[in-house]
Amino acid sequence: MVNTAQSDQPRQRSFSGVLSRWGASSPLPRDFKQTEKSAISTLSSPLSSLALSDDDFKGPLGLTTLYEPQPPSRTVADIVFIHGLGGGSRKTWSYSSEPGHYWPRSWLPTDNDFADVGIHTFGYRADWRERQESILDIHDFAQSLLGALQNHPTIRRTDTRIILVGHSMGGCVAKKAYVLARQDPAAANLAGRVHSMFFLATPHRGSDMATMLENVLMVGFGKKPFVADLRPNSAALTAINDTFRHLAPQLHLWSFYETLPTRGAVPTSRLVVDRHSATLGYPGEEIAAMDAADHRHVCKFDTPADPNYKLLRNAMVTAIDMIRTAREPGLERASQSSRPPSEARSLLCSFLGVQDTPEDDLANLQGLKQPGSCQWFTEKASFVSWRSGTSPSILWLIGRPGAGKSILFSHVVELLDSSDAHCSYFIFQHSRSGESTLHQCFRSLAFQMAMHDGLTREALLQLAQRGLAWDKFDGAGVWKRLFTDCIFKISSLAQHFWVLDGLDDCVDYSAFFAGRLLSSLPNNLRLFATSRGLEKIERGLASLGSDRAHMEVLSDMDTLADMRLFLTTRLAELDRHQNSKDREHMCNKVLHKSSGSFLWIRLVLQEFENTWTEEAMTAVLDEVPSDLAHMYSRMVQSIKTDKHKMVLGASILSWIVLACRPLTVGELRCAVKLETNQILQVAGKAIPELCGQLAFVDQWDKFLLADGPRLGLSLLLGYLSGPALKTSPAKPQKALASTRVRSFKRSSVTPAPVDTCLLKYACTSFSEHVFQADVTDDGLMKDICTFLASNNVLSWIEHAATSGDLSPLMRTATNLRGYLGQRVKFAPASDQATQLVDGWATDFNRVAVKFYEQLLDCPSSIYHLIPPLCPPESMISRAFTRDVRALSSPRLIVRGLPVVPWDDCIARIDFTARGGWSYTVSYGEGFFAIGQSNGRIYLYDAASLQVVRTLMQLGGVCLLEICPDDKLLASCSVDNLVVWNTRTATVVQSFPLSTPPMALTFLGADELLGAFRRGCELTKWCLKTGEYKSIPWVDTRTKTYTYKGNQNHTQTSINQTTVPLSPPNRAVFLRTADRFLLALGYETEPILLWDALEVQLIGTLGHDEVPNNGIRCMAFSPNPEIPVLLVSYQSGDLCVFDYITMQQQTRHPDAYATALACSPDGQSVVTGSADGLIRVFDMSHDGISTALTLIYRNNYVSGGMVRDVAFSPDGLRCVDVLDQQARIWAPPVLARRKESELDIPQRETPWMNALGELKITSPLVLSADGRFVVAGKSNGDVVLFSTADATEIGVLYQHTGETSVTSIAVVEAQKLVVSANDGGRLLVVELESPFFDGVGTATDKKLKQARIILDRRYSGVIWSLIVNAGGDRVVVNGQFPIEVLELPSGAILTPREPHGPGLDPETESATPCSVHVPSPTGESRARGVLSTHRGARSVYQHPNNPDWFTIIKGGTDIARVYSWADFTELTSPAGIRLISALPQRPHQAADDTLQPRSRPSYHVASGFVIKFSPRSGFSPSRLYLWPTAAFDPFSTESFAHPIVEPDIEAVSDAVIAVLGIVGASTVVFIDTELWVCSVKLQHPGPISARPASRGFTGGSMPLPKEPGHVRRHFFALSEWRAGIQDFRAAVAVAQVPLEVSGGARSRDLVVFAVGNQLVVVHGGLQFVEGEPGSWDGLI
Repeated sequence: MVNTAQSDQPRQRSFSGVLSRWGASSPLPRDFKQTEKSAISTLSSPLSSLALSDDDFKGPLGLTTLYEPQPPSRTVADIVFIHGLGGGSRKTWSYSSEPGHYWPRSWLPTDNDFADVGIHTFGYRADWRERQESILDIHDFAQSLLGALQNHPTIRRTDTRIILVGHSMGGCVAKKAYVLARQDPAAANLAGRVHSMFFLATPHRGSDMATMLENVLMVGFGKKPFVADLRPNSAALTAINDTFRHLAPQLHLWSFYETLPTRGAVPTSRLVVDRHSATLGYPGEEIAAMDAADHRHVCKFDTPADPNYKLLRNAMVTAIDMIRTAREPGLERASQSSRPPSEARSLLCSFLGVQDTPEDDLANLQGLKQPGSCQWFTEKASFVSWRSGTSPSILWLIGRPGAGKSILFSHVVELLDSSDAHCSYFIFQHSRSGESTLHQCFRSLAFQMAMHDGLTREALLQLAQRGLAWDKFDGAGVWKRLFTDCIFKISSLAQHFWVLDGLDDCVDYSAFFAGRLLSSLPNNLRLFATSRGLEKIERGLASLGSDRAHMEVLSDMDTLADMRLFLTTRLAELDRHQNSKDREHMCNKVLHKSSGSFLWIRLVLQEFENTWTEEAMTAVLDEVPSDLAHMYSRMVQSIKTDKHKMVLGASILSWIVLACRPLTVGELRCAVKLETNQILQVAGKAIPELCGQLAFVDQWDKFLLADGPRLGLSLLLGYLSGPALKTSPAKPQKALASTRVRSFKRSSVTPAPVDTCLLKYACTSFSEHVFQADVTDDGLMKDICTFLASNNVLSWIEHAATSGDLSPLMRTATNLRGYLGQRVKFAPASDQATQLVDGWATDFNRVAVKFYEQLLDCPSSIYHLIPPLCPPESMISRAFTRDVRALSSPRLIVRGLPVVPWDDCIARIDFTARGGWSYTVSYGEGFFAIGQSNGRIYLYDAASLQVVRTLMQLGGVCLLEICPDDKLLASCSVDNLVVWNTRTATVVQSFPLSTPPMALTFLGADELLGAFRRGCELTKWCLKTGEYKSIPWVDTRTKTYTYKGNQNHTQTSINQTTVPLSPPNRAVFLRTADRFLLALGYETEPILLWDALEVQLIGTLGHDEVPNNGIRCMAFSPNPEIPVLLVSYQSGDLCVFDYITMQQQTRHPDAYATALACSPDGQSVVTGSADGLIRVFDMSHDGISTALTLIYRNNYVSGGMVRDVAFSPDGLRCVDVLDQQARIWAPPVLARRKESELDIPQRETPWMNALGELKITSPLVLSADGRFVVAGKSNGDVVLFSTADATEIGVLYQHTGETSVTSIAVVEAQKLVVSANDGGRLLVVELESPFFDGVGTATDKKLKQARIILDRRYSGVIWSLIVNAGGDRVVVNGQFPIEVLELPSGAILTPREPHGPGLDPETESATPCSVHVPSPTGESRARGVLSTHRGARSVYQHPNNPDWFTIIKGGTDIARVYSWADFTELTSPAGIRLISALPQRPHQAADDTLQPRSRPSYHVASGFVIKFSPRSGFSPSRLYLWPTAAFDPFSTESFAHPIVEPDIEAVSDAVIAVLGIVGASTVVFIDTELWVCSVKLQHPGPISARPASRGFTGGSMPLPKEPGHVRRHFFALSEWRAGIQDFRAAVAVAQVPLEVSGGARSRDLVVFAVGNQLVVVHGGLQFVEGEPGSWDGLI
């Protein structure tokens, strides 16, 4: 079935969203944010003025006169300005409400060219935002305009010509009014007076925006016919155009079109009125672009200097001049000479000493010009206005040597000659230096002027009678006698044009400016000249002023189309290629090599005439044409002969030629200074002059003449090793809960001033010079090592991070490896320098990938935070963290990191801060894509692992598929399929779905195929038309399936072919050379293999071999030489089937793969499991059988299920997604490479990492002095760790039965440890001595015997153990009634009558009970117990009274306070209801507080309690601050409110884990970006209970005066996480500095459980972002 309507539905639904985002109506400031009230506007509507009312600013209706010439001046013309849709007679023509911006009234009347012109505006009701409907259309507006013109007293009484200027719809109104006038005999006189029309972004053919606007108006604003008239090709516009085109030849027409999308218009890449609609295409129509102007700003200008205003103003002056000229008497006619023309020519040739006009040189140039080329130049506004005389009379074209200036010169001459203009020209040529003088040029120009004009001829003939001898005069003398005293006095001078080419080749061109000859050139004589951009010429033109001379710069892009046309035509004439495709390929190669030089192309084509093979042509391209080499040699020789240029010129050319990219002016100036110790002044002008014009500056302020990077490496390395990097400014970044700069302060010493212009080039490109350097140069290797061994290497990394691009690090790593690969042939691989460079090459890659987010977020973290977190054996760690005692400044000290090379998981992408769960991943050629539950799709560059695109789809993304060429990406949610263009991030097609497909595959660039569980059908979508077709493979109604084979349809019974009626649950596609295969997996049935396009069943797999209790995932081998299908079953088996023989090849038990993928070569298989394990299998195939061999698995579990996994195209990497993470793996076993060219000894790595399933499962309990940690493991061990070096000292005791320890409490005073496991077993153990007794170092593993004094079992899991301050009570909290035990006896305390009102024995809260008597087996037999809610509950020490503890009833936020002494409840029967709802934040949904949450945690300090509710679903995390008074059991209040602490509120949403409270009032937590942060409460100590008031302040607590209370310290690594959103960690502050292994000392530590070991971060809290390291400032 084909259904196009459904495919259009998403697009139609999106229209309302499109219209709601149409932009505001005025030029908005860059930082201005629109409100909903200004959300709809399309064509033109500025913001309301503060100084004027809306009506005043909009302007009056009808025809309003703004200016009339006063007597005795006579009005020659009247200009009428007509606004467009939504505009006004004033606001359309005003940049702002300022009176001076109303340019028709403020600027034109004061302009001398408009002194005799009447100026009027016409207003009409075209405001589409008015609520009431309208009956008016364009015809009505045109009739109003016509009537207003006919009845205007001044216009009616005169015969002045009329000029109509219309913006947008105003142009359509003007056309219609003219049509009506021509059709009405009564208005015939008025119609005949209309002279010109100016159209500013007029939608002659309509606008798509009008269609969208009309849809909106129909809903909420009422019908507006004039909007409907603007729809594309509407009946109204068609009728106007059909009539107007017959009347237009009598008018002068100017059309101006917009070039920028209007801000707020949607889509942003579209114009409101495009060029096609804004132009008529009539003969004689003048067309011009409004540069950098959107639809609204084609008629609004900030100042009279605006280039667009000048363009429009000059065009109007042209029309006015035409009117004036038509009114003036005829030009003075030349007197008729009685002398015959031939005689006059002969006399003048003899008198002026010229042979004749230089027609031969011109003909040679015109022979090189391809027909149809160069027109772009003569259509430019600058040329048009110069030609018409409305702009400066001198137009000077500047260009590089060989750029095509002479061809453009010939085109200008040809154009002027064809228009009957008096064009005189001259060509300067260096090869004829004797003739290329000003003397010769002036005499030639005078001769040509005489041949064009009789008046000039007679004047020169009279001058000839005086017998002047020209050889006695210099150029200035010739100018005075020929021009100043003679020709310039002739009245016909305005008809003449001078066109000069190559003035820089003139021997004495400087006299043109030095003698002030050009300044005396009359304004009515127009001069066009070309030259190179010599400094003297540019300075001379500047001295004339912008009102006399305009300079046009010729760029490569200007002439590219002309060069392509010339080259394509000449290659076709040569006929050296078999077909047009080969010819086009050669054309592109030549253009690429030409660097914009037309001369080079012409010379190469001459060389091509003698070649007959592709190889010969390529050789020509690699050589410099001989004629071009001669020109370059001449330029170089001019440098050598000038001693003032020699040194600087040589240095400049060396850097330009050998730099690896074009250098900017500042970079080149700095580089020359490094080499010559000379500082260039005005480098942009000096450098081309010093280089004889061999170097030039492009439009990006860069010097060009690039060839290859082989020079200046030692200078660059010395520059980077110096102070330049130390002066590099940090990049401002947003910070947590503040706007401060994210950086850690360095030394306050102010460095000496250093020129940093070359810094960017040196940082990004020095490694390119390394790659091309001489590998035998030991001194160069020493320079490289000096840089790598200095602190500046960190500054270099910081500089790259500050720029927001870490690719230079990875590029440097590649180039260093390439350099070493060549150097190893001349130096031993064991060389210490080689090892250093190789180690840094590895580190650059890994640091850029592993710490990508942190570096971009805080570039200065590279100094103190990142090196300690790198592997201890890495170069960066060894260089900057080894000897902590020798460090001059505080450093982060990290203990417990594995002493191994970099992890095989090269990067982890954490999505916690983005709030989405990762569901699917797909890997393309250049990028990989990750789809998330929140609809976001992140595209990552495969090399740099940086986000390059972020797409947003409605609904969670469950499936991704990338087109083979990477251009398209298909993404599926539950009810929508979207196909994206990955390069533009735009939607190609969108299709509605009833259910998501099980599998997708591209059938090419235009089609997509999907397999659906529901309906058992295949669907094919056409991406061009939006159509789709679905075909079921099973008809469940008739119990048949249909397949197509050999063009015949056959019906077969399902019972005979074993095709299940039940839908499949898994599907996977494979594209082979001749067909698309589809494998379908079922719950209890064999796998079916289909030909997907033919819908033909091929066979079944796994029907006997494996008991099928469901399939988890499947994957085909992409390699056709290994024709297998891999299947993971629910039972844990991983099976391999040959889809040719339909036989099982091998079976690997206990794989339990939840996701799997096969490498492109089919030789590797990667699987992911439910516990986050990654396994890699080698898959070998000998043509008959296939074997799977486990070759790798990661060494720890992550606690999350791997949902999807994908291989990179080269098979060396794989990406998996699990929960809120993505991991990029590059195990060495995947690298099946050829023998490496760089034979550097590699560190030993095991062939397969050990499977470390053992892990810490309990909270971490720190000793009082912070020296030790007690923790429980998943095997039941309770172990002791040293925080000095994070090593395990030994096992204190064990829980038998291989059960996990879930909770631990320590009573140091009594040497007791209380622990519980997940089997409900409680142990109380007495240590023979304190932790520190006899345990001094981590190497002492001999712990004294521990004695179990209580062993008790409970009926459920024990959640927590809380010990009182005295150490003689413990609360056992779990999936059973709470118990309070005496220590060390283990006796169970019985709740007693409370001090307050009696308890209701029927309530659920508490009931008196008797003492629990332990049984001989240790099991508790309760005759009466405290019955509480059996949901999750929390127990913690009372914040103010050490004799009390608090229980929070699960799910109700009801707090009850009990006495430790006798387990007596002190609160009333109702308890204390904790009201957690806080004032709603502006960005928080109203029902956020009602969302279900994960179990909260409570953190107690002296005087307050912090409650942390983790993120759950769409609800953000929250922190609540409860004061002491909230838990007052004797309070008369039955409920309590939290205090709103501003800093707590500021960070609340960003918290994922609270580590603890240190000092009096500092909360330490981890944010969503994994930074360890702290917030210092403003009022430490007891806090009185005050309910939260409206806003964000609690009680009388003031808002923070500065953002210094919230601080970031260092970041944790994502692999340290114990679960999805959790860290198993603890924080402590010691009163006495702790000793750290290595001789350092610290006062604070943060401990993380990682697997079965600890990672301890010492001194981390001393680092405060944006502040010097200061402990006193934190606590």
